Amino acid sequence: MKSKSTSRWPFLKSIVSLILPLVGCGLGFLELLTGPQMLARKPGDDNGPSPCLSEAVIHVNADPAQITLGGKPSVISWSVSLPDQCSTVQVKLNGALVARSGSRSVSPSRSTAFTIVASETRFGVYGEKRASTRVDVSIPSRVVIDQSTPDPVDVLINALANSGNAEQTIEVCDVDLDLTGHSGLVIRDNTSLIASPACARGPRRYGPRIFVTDTHRGSAALFEVKGDNVRISGFQLEGPTKDVGSGDENKEKAILISPSASAEPIHNIEISNMEIFHWSGVGVQADDNVDVAERGRLFNTNPGAVHIKGNFFHHNRHDDGEGYGVNVANGAYALIEQNVFDENRHGIAGGSRNQGGKGLDYSGYTARDNLILSGGGLHCRGPFNVICWHTHQIDMHGDGNSWYSGHNWECGTAGETIIVERNTILYNKGTAINIRGNPADKAVVDGNVFKHDRDDAIEQGGDCGSGDNIRNPIDIRPNNVFGVDPTTELANCDFGGDGQQDQFMATGVTWWAFSIVTSQWRYLNTMPQKLSELQPGDVDGDGICDVTLKPRPGEVLPGKFSKSGTGPWQLRVTQGPHLP
Repeated sequence: MKSKSTSRWPFLKSIVSLILPLVGCGLGFLELLTGPQMLARKPGDDNGPSPCLSEAVIHVNADPAQITLGGKPSVISWSVSLPDQCSTVQVKLNGALVARSGSRSVSPSRSTAFTIVASETRFGVYGEKRASTRVDVSIPSRVVIDQSTPDPVDVLINALANSGNAEQTIEVCDVDLDLTGHSGLVIRDNTSLIASPACARGPRRYGPRIFVTDTHRGSAALFEVKGDNVRISGFQLEGPTKDVGSGDENKEKAILISPSASAEPIHNIEISNMEIFHWSGVGVQADDNVDVAERGRLFNTNPGAVHIKGNFFHHNRHDDGEGYGVNVANGAYALIEQNVFDENRHGIAGGSRNQGGKGLDYSGYTARDNLILSGGGLHCRGPFNVICWHTHQIDMHGDGNSWYSGHNWECGTAGETIIVERNTILYNKGTAINIRGNPADKAVVDGNVFKHDRDDAIEQGGDCGSGDNIRNPIDIRPNNVFGVDPTTELANCDFGGDGQQDQFMATGVTWWAFSIVTSQWRYLNTMPQKLSELQPGDVDGDGICDVTLKPRPGEVLPGKFSKSGTGPWQLRVTQGPHLP
């Protein structure tokens, strides 16, 4: 028998099913009655497009629309008109929150778009409306980057990449520019990247600095010289490897001279008065281009087309390859003079001929009036670099390898023309000069001063195979001097004109001054007199040390002197302060 509660359930269920639709209809009717009058809904609360964006009106303007880099700024003005009750809309100018209307002065380093974005997130969906204007930036023929320059790195890169000027000069002054992450910055025809004269590297100044800190750059160069009539001068160029580099991913270069394809000879590329250091690959590498002409664009008949002069190359080191101050490779030719080298694996290196080892375009250089100090030359191999020895400082590779030697490029044809003259080589931990084969033209060693003994200073390879196979021996002239250390005899005098005493060294071929402020040697003059024949002192009363030639027995003053130690001999016609 069923209970009363059970028997009543179908009846109650029927009543409930009738009531629920009525309740639903009543609620819908209530919502209609209480619409905008009762709930005061904001625009956009329904599921349709938000009038806050669809009805927004945006104006943005640049005045003027074109400016000159480093000149007067442009003014960006904007306004955003919105319907009422749209307080949730955000307004941004190039990503930065701004008011709905306003203005701002801008001095972009390159042509730049300025965009106003009105945005709103509604029911979890983002929407926006935008309008833009543009400021075009023209680059003047002379760009100065100093401590007051906004975005100085962008200014430098833009001036190199986007200048339409027939000639372009970029000056840096009292700045540290971090170019970490950048490589292959192309320097085109008729471009100078220099320190401003008042800020340039000098006897008491290091000069401005451009540097990178990323070590695993492969063999990429920071600057790549593609054009002719190029000058890079007067500043520090610091690489990322303070210690000894290792591996192929750590062979970065500071400057690569790599001319574009053309049959036109290169006329004038100058790298001068630079301090180039901490590049585990190469400080400056000169390559040729044989894509159009078989002998390329650089020749031994025009040695000064690439001129590497008055620089300080130091601590460019790699354990088992490269680590060069200067490398002349792939058929190039360069004049390398009046530089100082210290703590490089090789100070000056050469690759025998053009890329791939084919054709007639052999490499070469004239290296003269340089000072190679005693440090560097370390080469290591094996696990954890446990096998180390000291290699040479002036080098030209051959284009072949003996079967037993691995890949040292120590035989075959070793370049074309190699002239090594009037250099002072204080390094004697390994060989001074190694020509690793037979030069296609000649190798001449003339008038140098070596700390080495004669038998240990110079080495040559020959053709690959058994025996020495030297068909074209190095022409070692009799006026080279061996077994001499000019650092043992120095004088003190102020060559900077500021009261600071420099050390003066006369090596027998060149004169040098060492600044106690920068701890760097700098070239003064090419003169054969040694210190025993000279007297430094201020002859003409200008506060800068001159160098007087001591009178020979029977001679009387006035005698001769070299102004500031850098000028030619001239007669001393007036009596200045007493010489020390």
